[in-house]
Amino acid sequence: MANFLIHSIEFVILLWMSFNVLYVSFFSICGLFYKRQKPPTGKRIILNRFVLIVPSYKNDQVILDSVSKNIDQNYPSDKFKLFVIADSLQPETIEKLLSWPISVLPVSFDESTKAKALNKALSALPDNTFEYAVVLDIDNVMGENFLHHLNVRLQGREEVIQGYRTAKNADTDFAVLDGISEQINNHIFRKGHAAINLSSTLTGSAMAIRMDVFRKAMKLVHTTVEDKELEFYFMNNNIKVLYEPNAIVYDEKVQDSAVFLKQRTRWIASHYLNFREIFSQGVTNFLLHRNADFLDKALQRLILPRVLIIGFSFLLSFLYFIPLFNFGPVFFYLFILCSFSFLLAIPSRFVDKKLIHAILKLPYAFLLMILAYFKMNNSLKIFSHTQHSFDSTTPNKVELVNKFPKQPKGDLLPMLSD
Repeated sequence: MANFLIHSIEFVILLWMSFNVLYVSFFSICGLFYKRQKPPTGKRIILNRFVLIVPSYKNDQVILDSVSKNIDQNYPSDKFKLFVIADSLQPETIEKLLSWPISVLPVSFDESTKAKALNKALSALPDNTFEYAVVLDIDNVMGENFLHHLNVRLQGREEVIQGYRTAKNADTDFAVLDGISEQINNHIFRKGHAAINLSSTLTGSAMAIRMDVFRKAMKLVHTTVEDKELEFYFMNNNIKVLYEPNAIVYDEKVQDSAVFLKQRTRWIASHYLNFREIFSQGVTNFLLHRNADFLDKALQRLILPRVLIIGFSFLLSFLYFIPLFNFGPVFFYLFILCSFSFLLAIPSRFVDKKLIHAILKLPYAFLLMILAYFKMNNSLKIFSHTQHSFDSTTPNKVELVNKFPKQPKGDLLPMLSD
């Protein structure tokens, strides 16, 4: 009886781990066959108008730094507008922001969230002024051709497109691990999915959404995990999320274990938000309407974070050496397959001494992820913003002070609040 129970539990764990490993392995291989959509030839390129929305909660020095860099795009200046949502910024910071040709919307909330900030921005933006909204985090710095590459892909009134986020700092082991995690996700959940015509996963920033779609979707978003709610809306309405790897945005990565734990706790909680509803609707939509994107999104809710997949598959592989267990060799092969799949997903330019040194922190990261599962229940009840550092590592296109003295001053909009 005891043996039967042990083998039954072992079999259930095997099925679960097999699904996790085979899912990431399949899409990792698919990512190798990704082909970027070629720009149209012999056809006049439409210049879409973009509004770049940057929710800014505190972190005054960071928003000044990012705005100074993002204002300089290789795209007609009359075709894009930087729109900063100033939540709890100092008056002198707002004054400095207004020295650039941008719009600043001061906001005040009892409880600040990114969703509230985005909805206030949309309410302040006039209709029919912009075709697309681009969402950026406070620390994000666009590559100089970011808007150009997005625009080339948005010639047919496409609805949503996700750009390519990559690390702008690699100054600590946790920053390196975080950057590698982003690259693995880019390969598996964006390239791999796009290669077989499935929707790419949103990152929460560096994404462009058609204004009419964005306004409708954001009216239904009220939690602290707006990216997951947006994905749910898109899948439920058969809206494809495209991927453009040439539209580059540099994103600050976590620098220490405390920030890593805080961020991952929120991510894990958002991953399982409305789990039953999304999973049941995903399966139902596929059976009734052949909505493969929705089914895939539902299946993703069963996938463990990448650190846990590699960690558990490694630990379970030791069952290979314990005769009591029947599937020890299978767990060992799953670990090998998982490791190979993740290696496929890491761009060769990231394989260096820093990566090798950072890998030594994987066991600690694994333990932090386990702890994050125990802390996730309360993480979505309050807004938790990530403290950013003042950046000096991004490819620096401009200096921080008054680059545009001849440009008109920015626009200060009336303050909005709850």
